[in-house]
Amino acid sequence: MTDRVRCKNPSCEHRILPDTAARNDGLCMPCVHAAARREKAAYIQAHRHDVYAFEGITSPVEILKLVHRPRPFDPLINWLPYPTRTDRLYLNLSAEEARCLADHAARLAGTERHEEAEEISLCLAAFTDTNLDACLRRFVDLGTLWPSLPFHRSPPDVRDALIARLESDIDVLQRNHVLLALAWIGDAVVVEQFAQWVRHPPCWGETLHIAPQDYAREAGWELTSGGQRRNLYFSTCTPLERGANATDSGIRTTIARTDNCPQCAMPLTNLFELSPNACDLPELENWRVSVAIASCERCTCAATVFGCVDDSGQAHWSPKNILPAPLPTDTGAYDKLPSNVLRAGPQRPPLFAAHEFLPTTFSQLGGHPTWIQDARYPLCPDCEQTMMFLGQLDHQDMEDGTEGIYYAFICLACRTTATSYQQS
Repeated sequence: MTDRVRCKNPSCEHRILPDTAARNDGLCMPCVHAAARREKAAYIQAHRHDVYAFEGITSPVEILKLVHRPRPFDPLINWLPYPTRTDRLYLNLSAEEARCLADHAARLAGTERHEEAEEISLCLAAFTDTNLDACLRRFVDLGTLWPSLPFHRSPPDVRDALIARLESDIDVLQRNHVLLALAWIGDAVVVEQFAQWVRHPPCWGETLHIAPQDYAREAGWELTSGGQRRNLYFSTCTPLERGANATDSGIRTTIARTDNCPQCAMPLTNLFELSPNACDLPELENWRVSVAIASCERCTCAATVFGCVDDSGQAHWSPKNILPAPLPTDTGAYDKLPSNVLRAGPQRPPLFAAHEFLPTTFSQLGGHPTWIQDARYPLCPDCEQTMMFLGQLDHQDMEDGTEGIYYAFICLACRTTATSYQQS
């Protein structure tokens, strides 16, 4: 048997065949590969350079086309982003510029650049009121119905084509996408169709994980017992952005309380504290007192946490909380959320953050929630009605290098609140 020799690297204990040592200057193969990686990393560091693809481009439409165009991967190139946030670029588009971008998306649909068409239509739907009819008709013809948010302003012929498609021979995934698109359309015809499925469940409904009418919640509404549409979010939307409040806006977030969670003993937190009319939600005007949303930051990551608000606006832990047990009790190792680091920004459209892949910030009061997983609106423990979405806090907006969104809900009739959490 051939005697092995030790690798020449003093810090390596591998023993190798003499032939291997002769080929590699005495090094074992792992050390050879490690040296090659170090050499490559050093070369990249020495030769990597910045490239600004937007040099000389002034047209907002051309800038956005380039924003959505994938960059070829090259370890020697650091692609510099455009200095203005993408959502603000869309907000500043003129009506004609937005139409040009919608036409561009329609032309890309079905080509090798189809994903760009989907991204642009998603942004136009969330950030503008641009007509997307041509693009949506292309998506229907192609059978590419995700993301479904752009369909919320569909023309009648698109809606009718989607309803008809449900009765054709399509697989479960396609049927899911059709139902989601219909939920986002949510007009009187769709509402009546969903109500009809409640009265007469379709034969294909057995292939779904949820009832057809329950897809409505993904688009922020539900059917009432009388077959009417009930919205589950407030139409007014106030973004919350990192930075100190220049003036007292009446909106505070993640404020520490002096009492502890009855379940895990961690100090409780008010995720939101809102003074009367602070966020311009007309539905809260009748309260005429402040609104606070009490929660346990730890427990709400495992289950929905309920609270209640008394006549003076003080928030309390709900006695109707039923939380999973046992929960971890080592609260000393749990990092609390940063306190009151968000400020109110100018109001924005309610669907501005309605999809997790939109290029925007996600912390907000009012508007449509950003579901990372499925739409989960809690039932009020007092009246058993679906609670309204009140606001959300994106951990990333408060603290770099984090993830997950905290959601707040409210039942106006019962003065009951709830919080929950989702992450990817």
